[in-house]
Amino acid sequence: MPAMKKRKQSVSKEEVRIISSTTSTKASGEKSCLPMDTILEVLSRLPAKSIARCRVVSKDWGSTLCRPYFTDLFLKMSSLSPCLLFTFHAEGKWSFFSSPESMLISDQKSSSVAVDSLSHVPIDYPIRVCVPACGLLCTKDEWVLSRKKDARMMICNPSTGGFKLLPKVKTGRGRVMTYLGYDPIEEVYKVLCMTASERPYIQKAEQHQVLTLGTGKLNWRMIECPISHYPRPRDNEICINGVLYYSAVEGGSWRTSTSSMIVCFDIRSEKLKFIVDEAIKDFKSPSTLINYKGKLGILTPHTSGAIDGISIGFELWVIDDIEKPTLWRHAHIFPPLWDTLVAQTSVNIVGLTGDSEIVFSPTVVSNPFYIFCYNMETKSIRRVEIKGFGPVTGQNIYTFLNHMENVKLIT
Repeated sequence: MPAMKKRKQSVSKEEVRIISSTTSTKASGEKSCLPMDTILEVLSRLPAKSIARCRVVSKDWGSTLCRPYFTDLFLKMSSLSPCLLFTFHAEGKWSFFSSPESMLISDQKSSSVAVDSLSHVPIDYPIRVCVPACGLLCTKDEWVLSRKKDARMMICNPSTGGFKLLPKVKTGRGRVMTYLGYDPIEEVYKVLCMTASERPYIQKAEQHQVLTLGTGKLNWRMIECPISHYPRPRDNEICINGVLYYSAVEGGSWRTSTSSMIVCFDIRSEKLKFIVDEAIKDFKSPSTLINYKGKLGILTPHTSGAIDGISIGFELWVIDDIEKPTLWRHAHIFPPLWDTLVAQTSVNIVGLTGDSEIVFSPTVVSNPFYIFCYNMETKSIRRVEIKGFGPVTGQNIYTFLNHMENVKLIT
């Protein structure tokens, strides 16, 4: 009871006004002047933190705001205002911070954005994460980072701080690679994992397995993979319209193989397809797969390796037709100001915001912390200071664009 009172006191004045206006008539026995659909439409525009507080106001509100209808409505509204998401591990916590992408818009060469602290998840070893899918994240490489044989992957919702450990993948191999995808038709999340056979000069992914979230008892099940391959470990994946894409090389070694490909995993059918084209072997690492105006895009550095102030530029590749792969390429050369702003900072290509701006983010937390935005149309570069992480430095940081707030409870 004391905890409930404490949570009620944390509800903001605006939230109290909205809740009071929708519940007072119910308490007096009168019929509400607003239909429930309208009330939920209004509530769906609140931040995820506000929904968490509203859920503990009463049992009725808790029940209503946890129903699939509302969580789907909230996600739909959230998709119209995507966020910039930052996550890192420090002081025994996996921390999440975000800011609306609209805050990045500026015509100044240098600006600043304050991030909000979303949630913290207790975990006692460093983390690596998959690219978010429809508001959720999945950890990866636990076996390597924790040095624990019984390590298990974790699904987390940054907006609520809810998390769930997944069943242990049974394998005697030294590494398990993980991806998270979402199918908007069936509204289902699935985790794809594969065990890695890593011997000197021979690396290939084996034992492809899939797990569906939200199905009660969680189980891994094997699927067939028609082509031997090994994911490129430094490249970022993307899920577009129910298809998860990641880059790979033909089974052998990603260090020496000259045969690259894009792997397409259909979330609904659980089938693997492959895009193999002569041009793909030219992709440098680390590359970032993006959603470019509804098509699969690949952002790749001009030369392999870390990007910093002395880097020349990057290339944008776009695949017009997945079934009959047709690719086009556009090379971008950084302006002279790039060297001045970025200097010796090592950055990754995060992705595309809007139609034309590419975001680069450092790989390590620093104070001050800057991200860099390159406009492909104006060929200009600008720097944005990110404020609000607190007194932390030196941690590996992961930055993501187009993140959607999600109030779905992980069960």
